[in-house]
Amino acid sequence: MITEELQKLLALQSVDAGLDGCARREADAHARLAASHASLEQFRRQIKDEKKGLDDALKERKVLEIDIKGREEQVKKYTAQMYDVKTNKEYTALKDEIERAKGENQKQEERLLQIMIREDELRSAAGRRATDLAALESEVKKTEEEVKAELDACSALKADLEAKRAEKRDVMGASLLRRYERIREARGGSPLARIIEAPGGAEVACSECHMTIRPQIIVEVHKQEELVSCESCGRILYIEEVLPVA
Repeated sequence: MITEELQKLLALQSVDAGLDGCARREADAHARLAASHASLEQFRRQIKDEKKGLDDALKERKVLEIDIKGREEQVKKYTAQMYDVKTNKEYTALKDEIERAKGENQKQEERLLQIMIREDELRSAAGRRATDLAALESEVKKTEEEVKAELDACSALKADLEAKRAEKRDVMGASLLRRYERIREARGGSPLARIIEAPGGAEVACSECHMTIRPQIIVEVHKQEELVSCESCGRILYIEEVLPVA
């Protein structure tokens, strides 16, 4: 009987919907875990980059301090030489060198100040990072536990649904099962579709593709002499109110 076949198909579709739901839950759980791990890894990279930035700042400060000190020695040397020069030209040349050295040192000292400020910022951040990292690692661990619990629950539910699916398949004819599997593979989700009222209530439509169904198709579904497919999506049509609940 067509009604009996529809009941078997709907029962199998219900089980498959449960399996699809499990697959989505598993995918969401894996995605959540991956995002959590990525966040932790990104934070660790940030800490590493900040440490490298502090090391680089310390090295640059040391170079600048040596450079500034070297010019200061030059200025002292040129200043002492000014008392021994014999001509105005030599005096002017030494004065220009002193001014040039002082000007360069002023730029270097400004850069040194910026580096020292950056050092303070990085040291302050480093002091907070250990606490922040521990908190994030604890959060990731909690997520791992929650995801594991979710995956374990999905695994148990899937095992139960797979067993039920095997039972549903065993009571179906080979041709009927092939038709069901073919539609499911082609369309995904639900191989069966209810006939529902279209928006406005003037017509009826397929619950899956939402295309309007011709009156003749409605008549054929009501006859229940054969399985009728939607002319648009190919899913097997049924009318819920004329289908006894199993």
